[in-house]
Amino acid sequence: MRKPFIQFFFEVLSHFSLRFQYRLADVIAFFVRNTTNQLSRQVRENIALCFTGLGEAEQKTLYQESIRQTCYAMTELAAVWCWPVEKILAQVSSIDTCDEFEQSTRGRIILAPHLGSWETLVIWLGNNCNAMIMYKRRKNKAVDQFVKAARARSGGIPVPTKIHGLRKLLIGLREGNSLMILPDQQPSKSKAKIKAEFFGVSAPTTTLVHNLCSKVECDVFLASMQRSSPPGNFSLRIQLLDHVSLAEDEVGSAQYMNDQIELLVRSSLEQYQWGYRRFSENAYKAAK
Repeated sequence: MRKPFIQFFFEVLSHFSLRFQYRLADVIAFFVRNTTNQLSRQVRENIALCFTGLGEAEQKTLYQESIRQTCYAMTELAAVWCWPVEKILAQVSSIDTCDEFEQSTRGRIILAPHLGSWETLVIWLGNNCNAMIMYKRRKNKAVDQFVKAARARSGGIPVPTKIHGLRKLLIGLREGNSLMILPDQQPSKSKAKIKAEFFGVSAPTTTLVHNLCSKVECDVFLASMQRSSPPGNFSLRIQLLDHVSLAEDEVGSAQYMNDQIELLVRSSLEQYQWGYRRFSENAYKAAK
């Protein structure tokens, strides 16, 4: 099978330092910020929607830094996906995990919102607890194989977001395995979802976490891998969430989860993926 261009590009870029990869991202960010494109439009919309109390200058600063961090997330994939596992993990200079995570003897759900370098978090979790990682198959088979192999090379187990994949997650959780979920994606039309507020705005929210917690006695954690300032290293943070709050009812579970994610995101607003169309279409229409 012919090597896809994205793989070739990242393999070439991986020969350079992480700092060089970020310098390239700064150049890309300059053009993204100063042209009209899908990413710049979406970041502006989300910031205007979520931060009505911020002045124009503050919104502009957040917009500029968000674009920069989004570009960092793109170029650093050269290191995260192509460097030897031990080399990328050596960049994790700070690890703050709770005792419950270290001492857990039952299944673990690890919620990893789109904050900082979540792809580095995938590598760390694969290396440290052979976590099952949910992923959406890509249409291009060669690209799909490259991404899946890159994420799995530290020991993680990619599981597709299909019915048989979800059954595998449930079985694995009951057997005491760890599972990583990106909880802040907007579910597709075919997936179960419920509306819950995120930064005060209505956001379609997955019910997967509630469904798993209501069926399995497990530990649930919120994790992030944030970039240092200046970027070059990563800081891992894992905190315990309340299983009962996530298992009781769908509405309360979704709101509790979004509230906890929001608290984490507020610790580093610029590193959150504001370029994602997270909210309901009605929320975007009402803001115009």
